[in-house]
Order: sequence, then C-alpha cells, then structure tokens
Amino acid sequence: MKEEKENNNFKKNGENFWNLIEKKWLNYWDSNKINNSDVDYNKQKFFITVAYPYPNSPQHIGHGRTYTLADVHARYYKLKGLNVLFPMGFHYTGTPILGMSKRVQSGDKEIIDNFKKIYLIDQNTINSFVDPLNIAKYFHNEIKSGMIEMGYSIDWRREFTTIDPFYKKFISWQFKTLKELGVIEQGSHPVGWCPNDENPVSQHDTLGDIEPTFTEYILIKFRLADEEIYLPVATLRPETIFGVTNLWINNEEKYLKILVDNNETWIVSKSAAKKLEFQNHNLKNISEISGSDLIGQLVRNPETKSLIPILPASFVTMDDGSGIVMSVPAHAPFDMQALIDIKKNYLSYIDLFKKIDIKNIEPITIINSNFEKIINENKYEKNELIIPSSVFLNKYSIIDQNDTNLEKATSDLYSLEFYDGVMNGNTPYLGLPVSKAKEKIKQDVLQSNHAIIFYELTNKPVFCRCGSLCYVKILNNQWFLNYGNKKWKELAFKCIDRMEIIPHEIVGEFKNVFDWLKERACARKSGLGTELPWDKGWIIESLSDSVIYMIYYIIAKYVNTKNLEYYENLIDDSFFNYIIYNKKNKIFEQIKDDGTLLLFGNEFYKNDDEKITEKNKNKNYLKSFLNLSFEIKKEFEYYYPLDSRHSGRDLIPNHLSFFIFNHSILFPQNLWPKQIVVNGSVLMDGKKMSKSMGNIIPLRQAIKKYSADSIRVAMLVLGELLQDVDFSFSMLKGIYTKLNEIYDFSVSFYNENNTIIKSIRKVNNKENKISDLESIGMEDKWFLSRINHHVSEISNSFDKLKTRESINTALYLMDKDFEWYKKRKFAKIGKLYHDKNDIFIIYTFLINRIKILSPFCPFLSEELWHIYGNSDSIFNSSWPSIEKKSIEDSIYEENELYITNIIDDINKIIKITKKNNNSINKILIYLSSEEKNFLYSMILKQLISQNKNKNFGEVMKSLLANSKNDVKVQNTVKNNTEFIKKTIEDILSLTPEDRERKYNIGKFEESRPLDDAISLLSHEYEVPCENILIFNEDQQKEIIDLSKKAKFSRPFKPAILIQ
Repeated sequence: MKEEKENNNFKKNGENFWNLIEKKWLNYWDSNKINNSDVDYNKQKFFITVAYPYPNSPQHIGHGRTYTLADVHARYYKLKGLNVLFPMGFHYTGTPILGMSKRVQSGDKEIIDNFKKIYLIDQNTINSFVDPLNIAKYFHNEIKSGMIEMGYSIDWRREFTTIDPFYKKFISWQFKTLKELGVIEQGSHPVGWCPNDENPVSQHDTLGDIEPTFTEYILIKFRLADEEIYLPVATLRPETIFGVTNLWINNEEKYLKILVDNNETWIVSKSAAKKLEFQNHNLKNISEISGSDLIGQLVRNPETKSLIPILPASFVTMDDGSGIVMSVPAHAPFDMQALIDIKKNYLSYIDLFKKIDIKNIEPITIINSNFEKIINENKYEKNELIIPSSVFLNKYSIIDQNDTNLEKATSDLYSLEFYDGVMNGNTPYLGLPVSKAKEKIKQDVLQSNHAIIFYELTNKPVFCRCGSLCYVKILNNQWFLNYGNKKWKELAFKCIDRMEIIPHEIVGEFKNVFDWLKERACARKSGLGTELPWDKGWIIESLSDSVIYMIYYIIAKYVNTKNLEYYENLIDDSFFNYIIYNKKNKIFEQIKDDGTLLLFGNEFYKNDDEKITEKNKNKNYLKSFLNLSFEIKKEFEYYYPLDSRHSGRDLIPNHLSFFIFNHSILFPQNLWPKQIVVNGSVLMDGKKMSKSMGNIIPLRQAIKKYSADSIRVAMLVLGELLQDVDFSFSMLKGIYTKLNEIYDFSVSFYNENNTIIKSIRKVNNKENKISDLESIGMEDKWFLSRINHHVSEISNSFDKLKTRESINTALYLMDKDFEWYKKRKFAKIGKLYHDKNDIFIIYTFLINRIKILSPFCPFLSEELWHIYGNSDSIFNSSWPSIEKKSIEDSIYEENELYITNIIDDINKIIKITKKNNNSINKILIYLSSEEKNFLYSMILKQLISQNKNKNFGEVMKSLLANSKNDVKVQNTVKNNTEFIKKTIEDILSLTPEDRERKYNIGKFEESRPLDDAISLLSHEYEVPCENILIFNEDQQKEIIDLSKKAKFSRPFKPAILIQ
C-alpha cells in the first residue's frame, strides 16, 4: 500500500484546521450534554446499538463503517424529533487478551513490532501488557477516544465493560434464567478447540475472526483381506457404500498403524490420528507404513462383503478425513474421472497391480434418478445402462481430474440424487428415497460397528489467536446452549419474521443459520468473564454473554451516575426479575405499580436472614434503593424493546443469530427487537485490511490527517449496505476537498450577506418565505422546488438506510442543480444574486444542505450552523420540512429540462456541422403546431393508460377507435402516420417518471421556457438576444423558414436552424 503523503492542502493557517474545529464541537457537545438521552414521555424513543468492540487493538478504518452507519442512523432520527439513545460498552470477555498477553511475555517479535510500528505504542506501555487487564484498558481508552473523535453521538454515561461486577450479576441472572427454561445442558458435544489454551474457540478467539464450523462424517471401516487391520474412510454419503469399487490411497505419503481404544488396529494419516485423539479415542502408535505398501492389496466392504482393491491417487490429501478415500465411480464424478485416468495409464502401475486387473473395475449404480432432461440437453448417448457420474462428466465436458468443473458436477449430481433419487436393487434398500436412506444406512452401519462418527473443521485451517492450529474436540461434561431445541427454534423464527432486517435480502442467510444451529459450548475453563453461577469452575464465553447486554445500558447509567453500587448487597436475581419482568419478589413487593412504597418494617427479611445487616435495617437506605429500582424499571419500560441493532455481516452465523434466539426465549413478544441492520466490510485499495498486508491505518491516525467528517463520508459513499467498499486515499482526498468547498462557499456567502440573512432567519418560530412567487424568476421557482425534492428523496433514502444514495444526493446531485441555477442566474443578471429574494433562495439551499449533511458531517454542519447565527446545536433543531409536490413543481421541472434539451440539441447540431460560436449569427427555433400537440396528448394518454404491448399498430387502432365519432380527428390521425410513429418512439424513450410528469402537466407552453432562456442561449453561443428567433409552425405569415425546417418539429423536440 502506498500511503498518501500528508499534503499542505489539508492545512489552514499552518495548523490542521479541522482538528481544531472537531475539538471545539466535541467540548460543546459534552458540556451541553447533546448526546445524552433520558426518559421523555413527550417524545417517541429510538434505542439503537452497535456491537461493542473487543479491546485488543485500536480500531482501524475498516472497523469504522459499522459504527459510522449506526451514528448516522442515530443522528437522523434525532433530527426527526425522536429521543435517541445510542450507548456503548466494551467486551473484555474471553481468551484473546490473555493470549496476547502471553505473546508479550514470551517476547513475540511479530506482536511487539505491530504495537510499535502500526499502533505507535511506546516500549514502557508494551512492557505493562504482561498484565492482560493493562492491554484491555489501554485499547479500551484508544477505541473510546477514536469514537469520540469520530463524532459518534454516544451517551457515555452508560459505558461499561463485561467484567464489571454489576454486569457479571446481570449475566448470572441471564444464565440462571436460561437454565430454568431448559435450554442449557451438560453433555459431550463437538466444539472448536485450541490444544494450546485447552479451551473451546469461537470467532473472537481465532486469527482473522473465523468462526470454526464442523461437519459430521461417517468413518466406515474396511478390513484388509488377509489380516485384521481396518482402513477407515470418511464419507458424507453412507448410502453409497454399496457402490464402492475400490479405495484410493496416496502412495507417496506415510501412514500410521495405530491401536484404537485397545480394540482394533487401524491405518490412517498422521493428521487423522491427532483428530481422533481429540474426539475421545485412546490411541497407541504401532508403526509407520508407506502408502505404496498398501497399493494393490484387497479390503472387504463391510456391507457387501465383496473384496475391492486399493489403488493409488495423488489427489488424496493427508489432512482430509482419514487420508483414505472410498471410490464410488457411478455416483462421484471425481472417482469416475480418476478411474478413467488410471485405466488410461494402466502400464504405469502394472508393477503395483499384480493381484488385480483394473480394466475389469466397473461402476456399480445403486441409485436411480431421472436424467432424461440432462441427457437431452447435452446430447448424451443413451445406452441401456446409465452411469450417473458419466452424465455429469459429459455435461461439463470434463477431460481429466484437474478440471475445475468437477466440483460443480459433484454438487449437481449429489443434489439431484438426494432430492429425487431412489435406492435400486443393488442395495438392500430398494425403493427407499435417498433422502431417507442416507440417515437409515448411517444408523445401520453405526449400530453394526462398521463405522463411527468423525468430525472435521469445515473451514480449516483455523488458528487460535495464540497461533495454534485448532481441531474439533468432543468435550465431556461441557455446558452447552442447545440452539437445536425445537421450541426455541420456533420462537427464533417467529421473532425474525416480526423484525425488519435491512437489507431484506439477508433474511435467508439468517434463516439458514437458524436451521443448522445446534448445541454450542457456552463456557470454558479460562479467560475473562462471568463464572457459571452453578458451576464455578467454568467461565461464560464471549459469544454467550453478549446477546442481551443492550438492557444493561439502562442499568449502567445508574451504576455510573446514581451510585447504584452503594446497594450492591441488595442486588440479586430478584432485582433483574423486577426490572425486566415486573416480578415483585422479596423487598420489591413493597413497590406499588405507581412507584409509591408500602409502609414496612424489617419483617419482610424474615426468610432472608443473610441479608440482614445494619445498613439494610436503615429504612431510608431501603427506601432509596426501592425508589431507584422503580426509576430503573420505568426507564427500561420506556426504552425497550431495542429499535435497531447494527452489525457486520460476518456476525450473522453467531452473535446476531444468538441475539435473536436469546431475546425470543427470555422476553415476551412486545420486548423482542424490532430491527437489525447488516453491512459489508471495508477493503483498502482493493485488498482486505490486515496487519500482515501492512494496510491497516488506525482510526485516530487517519482522523488527524484527513478529518473525521471526510472519513465518515468516505466509508458510506462508496457502496450500499451489503456491498464491500474499497477505501482509498485518493477518494478520501477528493471528499476532503469537496467538504472544504462547501465550507468555503457557505462562509463566504454568509460574510457577504450576513445582514440580510439575519433579517430573513426565523421570526416567531416561522421561517420567512417569499410572499410573491410571481416576483421571482422561472429558475428561482425551479431551484426552490428542487431543494424540496432533494430533501424528500434524501429522507426516503434515509428511511430505507440507503446512506450511499443519501450522501450522493446531498453532495453531488444538489450541487449539480446549484451549478445549473448559477448558470441561469449569471446569464440573466450577470451575477448570482442581486436582491433579498435571491439571497433567501441561496440561504434556503445552504441551510437545508447543512441539516441534510449533519448526520454524515456533524463537525462541518455544526460549525456552519453556528456561523449562520444559531446559538443551539444543530442536533437540537429539526430535519428540513417537506412540502407535497404540486403540478407547479412538475412544470418548473419540465421548464428546465426543456431548456437543457434545447442546449443539448444545439450542441449536437454544432458538432455535426462543425460550427463554432464565432460562426453562429442566428439561432432559429420552430415549435410544433397545435395539431401536432393535440396528437401528442392523445398518444401520450394511450401509452400511459395501456398496459399491453405499446406498438404503432395498436396505438393507431386505439386512436381511430377513440375518435370514430369525429371525422376531423380521424382524418388528422390518418394524415399524420409518420409523425405518430416518431412520436411513439419519442414517448417510449422517456422514463416512466418523465411520461407521468408530462401527462399530469397537460398542455405545456414550450414558448415560455424558451423565451425565459434567450439570455442563457445568447450567453452560451455568443449570439445577440435579438438573433435568437422563436416561431410556431402555425405562424404561416410571420415565420422565417427558407430551409423548410418547421415541418420537422415535434412536441418537446422543436426544429432548430443555426445560421
């Protein structure tokens, strides 16, 4: 990555101007509590959260997208008048911080270099990282500072960490409740496992934040013909055991002969032996054996009892399964192609095949499926015997084992056979659908001890943050959340069906996760976090204590600002049951529904003797606590449920799904979350951000160089929610320049017109408006209409979280209209403004754009807002009002579009005729006749109202049918067929919106915008106004038309002659 060099263009007056502006408004927002949110029953609340960060490194530009999206969302709704709560906490739970600390202790060069070179951390601080909490605290402060400097509107009174004592009490309550609900179990289950840390691993514990997923295989045991030694083979398709023709072994690799569970001797790869150990098998190493020693030997199929050969295959990898593969050529395209290839090269293996003739190995078809459609489509020669895999080899024209289409062929065949296939007479399961036979045969081979269950990491290799390779381990007496519980799944599906998922197309991804979610380890033996309340040797893991913490933001405010910790000895499960469920157990029975307290003594402690302390016996102490508890409960009832949850797409398979599951079972439906917003990631110059690639820029460093507002916009302008956006410094610099242009023009305009602006600002809470619209120009009416249009469009985009669309309109489309407006004004009056009305119009544009930009650019907007004379924060103002679009607005729009089209047509003529401005003396414009305008309106009506195929014949038929009682109109239609044909083409070339607008306007006087634009045409083409002549085709006497141009005019397409 070539980092953009710091440029003096980023400086004003020798200092980083925007950093000074940022500090000013950060102090202002803080001192005026602009971001704080408290209960206000006069306002609708909006509670928004984003996944809290893990403090093991500073946030970089890539992290900023999710948080910036949430902040923009929050600020927009605040301006819309909602009481927005946007809090933040820090996720200390888990092992990554411990792993990082161990690496520092061991002097790990890579991590220490990263600290120094990327994060610019001094050596003394690095030395302190031998204490894991010092790492967490350091990066906690770094991340928080970065969030503040980015201008996030966070209510920091609600900050907490997941190892705070009160948070641990909350998580203990959550887990005891889940256990009571029957979804926490103890047993033996597979988990992702770090052998070094001796802990289960999840996404936050792995390098690259990879969630370990695993697949269940069946390990079928084939016995050597001459001795009691087994060669186990991993398969996902146990039903194909009856079609096995041979085994594949890599003859260039070494295998292990091992004693398994003091019972059977197996031959497997070294990798498979290690995996078996983690899956609770007792292994004893006997000897090493070469793969080549096994080639040509025979093994017995445990189900068919037939003897089959072991053949060599270089495609067999030692890290997959057992390092041995069973070949089912009739139903596996890979196997079929491998068999074809080995037969072709038979002579190369002749010394290995002394006992067998591989030419006699033929596929065994065991599944019947309907291949008729595929055979017909691919011109497959249909023989008496159809070999399924051959059909797909032929479909994809596969010629050898290296063909990349083999994966596709395998997937297609498996899908066809699983859903439509039926077991045939070559198996004992004749007539049984494959979808049922698969599970039946699996259970049969397991029960007969012909196979065992074997797990593989699906997305291997996965590495723990400590650097160790991870495996699948069967944990005994492990605590699990059973996400496979049927009733729980039903609740989760019901919950997501009630939610709004943005963007909607991601719903299927959630539901796929819901389908496959099963038991998940929820505790581990080490790491930071909360102990399991009923089994103190276990720590609740990081993706289990982070699913309902949004509630704790409400409680945290009272810990941080109202001394809730003073009542620590009174807070137990009954406190949370009261706050969340309104269950009045123990002392909470003393609180009436309106918050008043019953008279009481100490008798209510009679069943809770351990709570009786001198402090508790103090009536004022108890009353204060109960009053505070009631206040917390009312605040919970005000803010919950959560209105919007923001997160990256990578958290769908775990955190976001667990968030839905836990809410669905722990809370009644009225407290289920309302919305989830999911976004894609950020690339840097087309590459994924990573320390190893050297393209990580810590967020705080970027802010100092390029300003927070520029970074905020850059993260959002490049793509809509699900898109992965490519962040580049050249793009960032362009945005920085754009924002500076907005600032410079706005300040300059205010300085030149501040007296008038002060006089037109709000009076009696009502915005001054132009009282007489007829007193302003056509371009003025259009520009005011366009401002309203853009506010409406941006509001609609915001409501759908289409932030790219919103910012593109605010920064670029509004500017495009402003440039056109400036061109029109300069052509008319020689300058941009000359009276109060002109200044009012530009002020309206600028002040509306300042508000529109404020969710994206809070610092720029707050600065300009105050420069324009406002004393309160822009975020205490309101979103621009929107007036309903009228017919007049459509006319204003049509006027300006008409003028731009005329200019485009003139430019085309100039280009074709190779004229230049110096050679143009006159411009003659011919408008179409009333007869043509009448026909145009008839045709437009037909094309707007008819939903059927809109061609010339059908339009003519409709025109004649609709005018059958009017001979004059009938003749007009018949005499203008060529004109009608071209007009249909003209109208159909328009967008549906343009057609609709023209239809709604009705009769459009083309001469009006043309007359108004004469000064513009004169200015554009350096032609005197008196030499720009406009005629109507009907003006037979006055018209100057020596070139006979007028007859070519059509509505909205006047004929033009340049002399």
